[in-house]
Amino acid sequence: MSDIGSRHKAVLAAAWAVFAGVNCYLTFALPGKETIPFHLVWASFALLYGLCTWPRRATLVVFAIITTVTGIALVRHAMAGVIAWEECSETVLMGGIVSLLIWHVNRQWSAQARLRALQQADRHRSEQRENAARFGSHEVRTRLTIARGYAQLIADQSADPTVQEDAELVVAELVKASALATNLLTLVRVVEPSSAEPVNVDRILTGVLRRWSVTADRIWSSRSTVGTAQGDNERLEAMLDCLLENAVKFTRPGDSIAMTADAEGDELVLTVRDSGTGIPAAELDAVFEIFRTASTAGERAGSGLGLAIVKAATEARGGTVSVASSLGDGTTFTLRLPVQPVPLTPVGEPASGPSGHGALSESADVLS
Repeated sequence: MSDIGSRHKAVLAAAWAVFAGVNCYLTFALPGKETIPFHLVWASFALLYGLCTWPRRATLVVFAIITTVTGIALVRHAMAGVIAWEECSETVLMGGIVSLLIWHVNRQWSAQARLRALQQADRHRSEQRENAARFGSHEVRTRLTIARGYAQLIADQSADPTVQEDAELVVAELVKASALATNLLTLVRVVEPSSAEPVNVDRILTGVLRRWSVTADRIWSSRSTVGTAQGDNERLEAMLDCLLENAVKFTRPGDSIAMTADAEGDELVLTVRDSGTGIPAAELDAVFEIFRTASTAGERAGSGLGLAIVKAATEARGGTVSVASSLGDGTTFTLRLPVQPVPLTPVGEPASGPSGHGALSESADVLS
C-alpha cells in the first residue's frame, strides 16, 4: 500500500494521530494498567509506517515524540512506586524493535523501487528490440524482393545457359532469405497483444486446408466441431500455417496430414498429425527452440523459426503446445488455447468456406 493516494495517507495519519493521542493519555491515566495502551501506541505506529511512505524528518520527529511521551509515563509510574523501574526499559526495547522494523521497511521500499526501474528498463529494451526486428525485417524483405526481381529478369532474358543457371540459383536463395525475414517478422508480431473477436474455427480450418492441399501431394484431412469462438483469426492461421509447413517437411507424397479442432471446456484444442518420418525422442524437447530443426528433416530443413513462432504465439495467449512423435510413426502437435465461446454458430454446424462450400466438420480427404 505504499502507493496509496495522498488523500488516503492524510486520513490515515489523522486517524492514527487521534488513536495514538488517546492511548498516550491512557498510558498516563492508568497507572499499573498502562501496558496495553503503551504497546498499542508503538504497534499502531509500526503498522502505519508499513502502510505508507514517510519522509525521514517526519519519521524521526514522530519516533522521538512517542519515545519521549511513553518514556515519561513509565518513569512517572516507577517514581510513584506503581511499577518496577525495570519496566521502564520497555521504552528502549520497543524503540529498538521499531527502529529495526523501519530499517527493514526502508530496505523493502528501496528494493521495490530498484525492481520497478529494472522492469521499466527491460520493457524499454524489449520495445526497442521488437521495433528493430519489425522495421528491420520489413526493410530486408523489400530489398530482397527488388534483388529477386532483377535476378529473375536476368534469368529470363539471358541466352547463356550458365548465366541462367546462376541467376536461378540466386533467385532460389533470395526466396529463402525472404521467407526467413518474413518468419522473423511473424515471430515479433504474433506475441503482441491483440483484441479477441468472433472467429469461425471451422471456416479457418477449411480455408487453410484448401490453401495447403494444392502445395504438396499429401492426403489432407480436416475436422472441426467448434463453430465460432473468441480468438484471433490472423494468429490462429499463422500458427496452423507453421505447423502444416513443418508437417510437409517431414512427410513424402502419399503420407497423410490431418487437422482437428475441438472445444474442451473453455479451451480450444487444435491438433496437427502427420504420418511422416517422425522426430527422435532425444530431440523432442528442443523442437520449439529458435533456429533448431530435427535431424530427420534432411534437405527439407527450414529456418527453424516455424515451431518457435507457434510456441511464442500460444504462450502469449495463455495456452500450451506439446508434441508427441516416434520415428517412422509420424508426429502430432497439440495446441490448447483458452477461449470464450460465442453462440453465433451452433457447435458442429458446417460453416461456409471462402468459396461457398461447407466447412469440413467431418474428416474428408483432399489429394493435391
